[in-house]
Amino acid sequence: MLITKIILKDFGVYRETNEFDFTCEDDKPIILIGGTNGSGKTTLFDSVMLCLYGMAAFGKKVTRQSYEKYLKQKIHRYLGVPVSADHASIIVQFKFFHNHEIAEYQVNRSWRNDDGKIREDLTIKKRNKDNSPFEPLDTIEKSYWQSFVEDLIPKGIARLFFFDGEKIVQIAEEGNEDIAIKSSFNSLLGIELVEQLKSDLHINLARNLGINEVVKQEFERYQKEKQETEEEIRLFQVQKSHKEDDISNLQKEIEDIETRIAKMGGEFALKRDELKSKKMLYEIRLETISQNIRNLCSNILPLSLIPKQLEELKKHLQNDERALKNNFEKEILESNLDEVKQSIESKTFWQELDADKTTREKIISKVSQLLEQKIQNKSSKQASMFNFSLKENERILSMINEANDDSITELENYTKQFNETSEELDRIETALINAPKDDEIGPLVSKLTELNKQLGMFQAEIAHFEQQITSKTALLKHITFKAREALSKQFKNKKSQEKAELTDKILSVLDEYSEKLKLKKISLLEEYLLDGIQTLMHKENFIHKVHVDRETFEITLYREDGIQIPKDLLSKGEQQMFATAVLWALAKTSGRPLPFLIDTPLARLDMQHRANLVEEFFPIASHQVVIFSTNAEIDAEYYRKLYPYITRSYSMEYLPNKGKTKQHPNYFWNEKGEELVAIQ
Repeated sequence: MLITKIILKDFGVYRETNEFDFTCEDDKPIILIGGTNGSGKTTLFDSVMLCLYGMAAFGKKVTRQSYEKYLKQKIHRYLGVPVSADHASIIVQFKFFHNHEIAEYQVNRSWRNDDGKIREDLTIKKRNKDNSPFEPLDTIEKSYWQSFVEDLIPKGIARLFFFDGEKIVQIAEEGNEDIAIKSSFNSLLGIELVEQLKSDLHINLARNLGINEVVKQEFERYQKEKQETEEEIRLFQVQKSHKEDDISNLQKEIEDIETRIAKMGGEFALKRDELKSKKMLYEIRLETISQNIRNLCSNILPLSLIPKQLEELKKHLQNDERALKNNFEKEILESNLDEVKQSIESKTFWQELDADKTTREKIISKVSQLLEQKIQNKSSKQASMFNFSLKENERILSMINEANDDSITELENYTKQFNETSEELDRIETALINAPKDDEIGPLVSKLTELNKQLGMFQAEIAHFEQQITSKTALLKHITFKAREALSKQFKNKKSQEKAELTDKILSVLDEYSEKLKLKKISLLEEYLLDGIQTLMHKENFIHKVHVDRETFEITLYREDGIQIPKDLLSKGEQQMFATAVLWALAKTSGRPLPFLIDTPLARLDMQHRANLVEEFFPIASHQVVIFSTNAEIDAEYYRKLYPYITRSYSMEYLPNKGKTKQHPNYFWNEKGEELVAIQ
């Protein structure tokens, strides 16, 4: 594609008709457009996408209402008069190699304000020879003209060739180059065409193979389900992408606030996460100690409050224990006394003893007296006070001993631990809740807390979207399989069966082709990206290898020794060069020979990287490079360096007393550095 002309009529600051010739020579690919802020430079830059794609140029976030509001503001208003022009229009003419021939197309998009309602009209004309008149594109119905433009130049691809300096800075600062790759990769690969071909094959199969009405309805149902599922997946992907953008913006805001807090409140921001973890740990510890104290209080601890009474109780229990034991001994002695008497009075007891009768009687009498005396002694002891069993007595005595010895010490230890833990928890909560008492920090901490809550909600939403995408993708495969199955099992004759099998094989080949094409394009992207980085960055052999993840599209950079280079270690200028290299590599990977349009490319770059872009990038970026620059970016020195590669240049001068922009057919300076256009 080669842009040949842009014509703006009563659009923005451009009053009446303003024509820009963009034709360029092969060895001079650069068209240079100069202008100070507010002179219409960016309006001209945006006009190409607006003319080609209309409302779709702004993406899916823009509503019809906001689009019409934007157009009302863009229809030129005459200075000092409360009315605007009757209508506005943008014409983009370009040459394109299409259907084995080079043709020139003229896309004219115009708008008129019809009593507050914006009426938009699109006209496409074509000519096959230079200088011949443009003729309406009658070979295509007018209702399909917009689709024709998008088939010719897919907007997902076209965006890669529009280098907005602020967009590059955003990609560089937020590190979301993987999102830029994801959003354009299907267009870049041409996968949409493959998917459309697969759908057409299904439809052709259904229409031409004599399928009965029941099968046809079943197949159409599956096709409808497939389309609905694909749309759901697309919507979830769009929502996920938007939410990722929201997260990137939110994280940047959080980082800014944390930086401000760190400057004003010392190490408070840096220690916040550590303090949160400590707070949780000490809360758990405090609850454990509290539970131990409660358990102790509900057990034997109350007994420790009456030590004198416990000591008296202990004595009574010990007396009861002795009385019980005496009673047990008395019962044993009484139960055995008669048996002992019978035994010692029997003849068998004395058979082996040499004792006469008198001696035997004395011994028997003495033993009986001893036993009776023993029983008498047991009977003389005090009776039991509580009548507890020995086991109950022992248990109560054990509790008394434990209360006297261990429970007080244990309670003291727990109390000490509780006080120490409570004091430390108070200090942590004070550090977390009561930020330094500076009036500026308090609102910042509150805002930071709110943003972190919001970040958690966004991350949960992304996880939900990813789950839905995975689920819907699995469902899509199932529906596709069922649709093929519904068709294939219905083909009765051999010829129909062969066609069905052939179609199924083609569909499988297309699936395999898409996957292999993706891998090939990613490898090519890695090659172009490495080449772009090495061209744009002034550190020689700084980056030796580039890897693009096949699923996430995350980019990893490596040194020559194989060590990974974190992208956040790159300087601000290097990050912008990296982002520029990503867009440049994507454009080259697409294989589409489209022109580069670059708006405010040098605004935030240091001198070294500015020189790299001017000397190494602009002259070779594409066969046509249109640069929109302020006088501070492409100054007299850079203009002299670019001059050998410039076919033509323009400069815009806004005339505040007339409320319009004046177009000059040259840049601010000539090749000698002499001023040609006054800079306001």
